[in-house]
Amino acid sequence: MGSGASVNDATRLADSDPARAESAAPAEDEFTNLRPTSPAGASSETQEEPLPESEEVPLAFESFLHNNGTLYSCFSQHGNRVYVDESQDLQTFPNDWYSQGRFITNTNEASSTQLQVSASSQQVVNQPAVRDDDRVSSIYIQGRGTFMTYMFEERVNVCRYFDPQSGLWLLLPLQWEMNIDFVKPRVKHVMASLPGLVDQKEITAALRQSNYDPDEVISVYLSIFGDILLQSSSTGDQSYTDLNSFRAHLEKDRIIEDLRQKLRTEEKEIENHLQRNSYLAREARYLSDMVQHLNQKVAELEADQQEAHEKIRALLTRRTPTVPPAKSVPKPTVDLAQLRQVSKLTRGLNISNKQLRSTVRQVLTDMQNQLEQLREAVATMTQIEQEAAGVVEELRTLYRKEALERKNLYNKLLELQGNIRVFCRCRGNSPPSTCVEMTSDREVVVVQKGTRKKFQFDKVYPPSTSQEEVFEGTLPVISSCVDGYNVCILAYGQTGSGKTYTMMGTKDKPGVNIRSVRELLRICAEKEKVSYTLKISMLEIYNDSLNDLLSKTSGTTLEIRVQGKSVSVPGLTQIQVQTEEDILNVMETGEKNRKIASTKMNIESSRSHLVLTLVVEGTDSVSGVTSRGTLTLCDLAGSERISKTEAKGQRLVEAAAINKSLTALGQVFSALRSNALHIPFRNSKLTHLLQPCLSGDAKCCVFVNVSPDVRNIVETLSTLQFGSTIQQVALGKAPQNIVPAKNMKTDRT
Repeated sequence: MGSGASVNDATRLADSDPARAESAAPAEDEFTNLRPTSPAGASSETQEEPLPESEEVPLAFESFLHNNGTLYSCFSQHGNRVYVDESQDLQTFPNDWYSQGRFITNTNEASSTQLQVSASSQQVVNQPAVRDDDRVSSIYIQGRGTFMTYMFEERVNVCRYFDPQSGLWLLLPLQWEMNIDFVKPRVKHVMASLPGLVDQKEITAALRQSNYDPDEVISVYLSIFGDILLQSSSTGDQSYTDLNSFRAHLEKDRIIEDLRQKLRTEEKEIENHLQRNSYLAREARYLSDMVQHLNQKVAELEADQQEAHEKIRALLTRRTPTVPPAKSVPKPTVDLAQLRQVSKLTRGLNISNKQLRSTVRQVLTDMQNQLEQLREAVATMTQIEQEAAGVVEELRTLYRKEALERKNLYNKLLELQGNIRVFCRCRGNSPPSTCVEMTSDREVVVVQKGTRKKFQFDKVYPPSTSQEEVFEGTLPVISSCVDGYNVCILAYGQTGSGKTYTMMGTKDKPGVNIRSVRELLRICAEKEKVSYTLKISMLEIYNDSLNDLLSKTSGTTLEIRVQGKSVSVPGLTQIQVQTEEDILNVMETGEKNRKIASTKMNIESSRSHLVLTLVVEGTDSVSGVTSRGTLTLCDLAGSERISKTEAKGQRLVEAAAINKSLTALGQVFSALRSNALHIPFRNSKLTHLLQPCLSGDAKCCVFVNVSPDVRNIVETLSTLQFGSTIQQVALGKAPQNIVPAKNMKTDRT
């Protein structure tokens, strides 16, 4: 018995007692199988005392589950508990039933349902016999493999509405259900947790399936579609399109898996056909031998037949009429043995002649059949060759289309992750007392005077992280440089926090700069149809002035020139390189000319900002398209407090210039975060030079380096706050710098 019996009983009671019927009928916006709880005794001693008949007694509906598996709807009437039997009649609740079942309320119903689900799940896993059940199926999920599914039978919440015309509680459509007070906050909770999921009806359907548990819906969607649902674009339609695209890819993967299964089945059929063909070939050889033997027998029989006919003719010739004896003529003498031998040879020749004729006829017939088969095979091969040529051309087209689509999806993934990415790296030397905690791979906590301040970044590298692991975070944007995008990687932090080690590294453990160059050369070498030209330049910003580190003449002052969105440095030395050794020699020359000095914070402190630029120009020999990408590697000078470094004289002037340029850099990021109308790029030479990298025309990676030493907690907090500001910056879509064939205008897509 279900909730429908209770509703019918309540309707039937309305004729006799309207007050009780009104209290018994559930509200239209409630869920009919969420039965109201009422204290029900487990034995006759705990029953409620009967109330006077003159008082109004509200009906409290309950559900009683008998040990035989039957569910009865019960309620109290004038202090007496009654139930609805199978014939829809009210019967007094028997006292002996208290020991033969139990009452179900909201609390124990939910707990029992969970226990049943858990027990059923355990039974499905532990009992192999369940695989023979028709409720068992399977589903393929991308990236997770194939999973077994089982259709459980559970009690769930169902939203219904009361239809006065039919007197029934009917299922509420999704379009209405998602707007009621019970469901609307749950839908909003799911949409807030999964910004990429915007279809409210789909969310309502999922809530209905998960017993209106929003956390379970979020877990299911994340396990199926992954982190793509956590991304949100400027418009909801775009996110929904991305989700549908992702589902389409899942559907394609399922189709590919089905085609692979079909291919394996066809391969097995082909193998069976080959085995049968081999068997038939052996059978044909055996039959051919039998035919040859039978032909020989036929030839012998024909020769015997011919010999018998000749004997018959000879006997008929001897039967001549009697004539008078003629004059006797002497008969020639004949050797009988020789005659027998000649007869035997003649018979053998006749047999061979018959056999040879039969063999020649058979061979000519076989040759004619083979010629016909050869003509058909040639025609079939010609047709197959034409079809294969068409298929190959179609596959080439599909491959080019797929490669372009994958490339677009890859760049789109980078855009979803953000064209500016911020990584935090903690210095490796562990001090006696530390103020930095790495709680996860994306969160760092600073402990200051009992308070904990949390900062989140795209990736957090603990002190034990190797140079290879640090470089893996920049790999996606490095490969974009070869496709014609501008890429910028810079390191920020206080003096001695490990910026130069992250960017340059050592000879045994090279940093981001060296590894980026190696990766660019590797990608360029893989593309045989594209010829690349690489040019490198190095300059430093010292005391807010530009110095060419590769120039043979010292003291040359460089200026920045702006033409539209293009920023250039006229007179800057550019050296064409081809191998890694050429690039390393150029970088070593530039490092020797860089300004460094000793301070109290760092023995070899960089007193200038180093900017290394690698221009990659590629020309496709097939399409004629020319791409131009720029890789900018910037090792910023360390921010420092004058009181700690105790800088004096020239060191004091350098520190002031460094802090001024870093302050200007922070102002630029603050303006970008707030979408200000004016971005102060011209406040310093550093920000002026990096304007193309920070104004949306490039993909940017920023390393914020911190020291875990508690003595540097002020600088650590300042650096992490700087990185947090950058984390909130949303750069526009980076354009691709390509020039189509026939000297057309630059097409930025």
